[in-house]
Amino acid sequence: MNYTKPRTSDSRKKLSGSTIKIIAMVTMVAGILATAVFDRILLKNGLAEVSNDADAYQVFMETNGTLFITDFVLQMIGGLALPLFCFLLVEGFMHTSDLKKYAIGLGVLAVVSEVPFDLVYSGTPWNIYRQNPVFALLIGLGLLILIEKAEVSLAHSAPWKQSTVRLLTAVGACALSMILCVDYGIFTAIIVLVLYMFRSRQVFGMALGCFLMSMTSQLFGFITFVDILPVLFYNGERGIRKKYVFYAVYPAALVIAYVIVVLAGLQGVKMA
Repeated sequence: MNYTKPRTSDSRKKLSGSTIKIIAMVTMVAGILATAVFDRILLKNGLAEVSNDADAYQVFMETNGTLFITDFVLQMIGGLALPLFCFLLVEGFMHTSDLKKYAIGLGVLAVVSEVPFDLVYSGTPWNIYRQNPVFALLIGLGLLILIEKAEVSLAHSAPWKQSTVRLLTAVGACALSMILCVDYGIFTAIIVLVLYMFRSRQVFGMALGCFLMSMTSQLFGFITFVDILPVLFYNGERGIRKKYVFYAVYPAALVIAYVIVVLAGLQGVKMA
């Protein structure tokens, strides 16, 4: 059973939940633009062929340097998205008045986003070997639901029993993420769990989550620590109540990215 937790507001801080959601969506769109469009342009221009040839790479950069730097910056910005969405998921779980409706909405978003996601990143309407990251968030939500049920049922049990159940539930969520081949693999479930466990120390929880996220990429991972700033200035308020508008952004961004890919004649470029 989920109990809606009262929000604690801090007027000294300026960022509401909806503001953080907007920041997360902007970073997400930047990441999609980089990986779906700019990466394809660079690959079409021969990036893969010159990657192991220093002289050829220098020549390539003379004509594609600006494009390469733009792609690099957009990918760095895009790296901020996942920890923020995990944070928002935990906040949504803790404060929603209708957990069932919240889960259904997230599930519908995952299903609706799958075809455009596969078209963008696999060039096919359906790829069973790669699922969009909303499914990872849905698994994270399921993890929180099971953990809360365990906390209620084991409230008077020994601490080691509670910790064991949390661990086994987290392992199950990670295993499901790997079986379904969701983007970001096990990291979404782990970061969601960390943010929930440290929900009373949100800044520390985000810092730890960013550290875990940094392990996914030596090149871009460090940028995720910027996500500590929105959490630091989070005032605990929900903000703008436009849930379904926010939900529409991800599939719409994927569709627009795919249209750009098609119009630019990039759909034949094989992604790494």
